Amino acid sequence: MLRKHPVLLGLLTCIILAIFATPALANHIDTATATVTCTSYTLRLTASALVPGRSYTINYTITLTPTAGGSPITVTDSISFTAPSSGTFSDTVTKPLGPLTADYVVSGSATLKGFNTIAISFSPDTVNCAPPPPPPCMAQSSNSSNFNGTSIKSGSYIWFNANFTVSGIPSTGATITLTKSTISFTASGTTYNLAVPNAQITFSPSVTCTSTIFDTLTNTWMTTVPISGDDEIFLTGLSWPVPSGGLSGGINPVDWQGTFNVTTDIPGISINWKWGAAVYSNFTTNYNALAVKAAHKTACGLNNGDHAGTPEGVNSTNQPWKQFVVGGARGGGGSNWTGSWSGTTNVKPVCQ
Repeated sequence: MLRKHPVLLGLLTCIILAIFATPALANHIDTATATVTCTSYTLRLTASALVPGRSYTINYTITLTPTAGGSPITVTDSISFTAPSSGTFSDTVTKPLGPLTADYVVSGSATLKGFNTIAISFSPDTVNCAPPPPPPCMAQSSNSSNFNGTSIKSGSYIWFNANFTVSGIPSTGATITLTKSTISFTASGTTYNLAVPNAQITFSPSVTCTSTIFDTLTNTWMTTVPISGDDEIFLTGLSWPVPSGGLSGGINPVDWQGTFNVTTDIPGISINWKWGAAVYSNFTTNYNALAVKAAHKTACGLNNGDHAGTPEGVNSTNQPWKQFVVGGARGGGGSNWTGSWSGTTNVKPVCQ
């Protein structure tokens, strides 16, 4: 009988384990959890076994499927980062959403680009959003002006932008919205009726500067303002590609109208608003790429004299949008990046 040698048995065991062991997975996303509300979502991610100093991107998709039928809503975004020395990355992002006005089942996935994909775990996996009540204070308003005599070339863009001041905001804050906003005019026998993105302006006692972002899901400019306000607060903006054939100069009238709402019952609020229109030879409809100045004096991170509504961003080749302004609409080119202002219209929302 052969004797079992303990050393040989140990070596044999190690060889067998090495042959059948599953290699550790490098560069992988480990966990993705999320919470969705009627107005935002929060996503938490971790990834490990990363190469320190290497650049990575996590792409994620969140799908909201209406329980009562209809088309789902899909949110896609990404997070780019450089792996830390530990080889482990974690992050939490919170972004605006909606506001949603129905009930949804939520699902989604996250992918470490070039490596692995995992399902996002939602807690809860449904979101219930009742339709909002009608605003207690509202008023319709219109503001008519005209374009100057400079013709506008096809392929250029008109940057329509509006701003306002307000009085009567209480110390606790308030939210003003502009909805159903349109710009209408007739040029060379053709009537144009342009739909303008909605606006939501929140006056908050907890902020000290004015900021704005564009929510692509709801087609809404979302602006946050200190209670003290500003002499020009960005209201809304529309980037409109000029159609084939261009536009003649001197168009009159150009009418901008919409419905102002105060989302809480605050009587006595008075709004004064005006608008401008400038022409750009190179521009974009990607509104967040414009980096619009949210206010004249209190815009976050900006210390210049530019008017509210000025596009302070750069294009894909790092050229400032402002360098492409030309004459036309209500602007003369040069440093007139918003166009000259129309007259000011006063509106006082009536409370129910």
